[in-house]
Amino acid sequence: MSNTLNRLGSVLSGTQRSIVKVLTVNNDGTTTVEHTDGTTSRVLGDSIESGSVYIENDRIIGQAPDLPFSEVVI
Repeated sequence: MSNTLNRLGSVLSGTQRSIVKVLTVNNDGTTTVEHTDGTTSRVLGDSIESGSVYIENDRIIGQAPDLPFSEVVI
């Protein structure tokens, strides 16, 4: 049983990754970003001033391409 639980835990990592749009780079080393659902949040990092970025656990990890997308709700 514990082997199955360990395998599941390795697949469902605690790391949260997403692509967000940069709204404002703040003076305190953070950036205000907008998520795809329209909500905003502050994340750590101020190296990218515009466009889309990858975030991981509320920290900017790099530039993301600005590509069109569509969301399908099932």
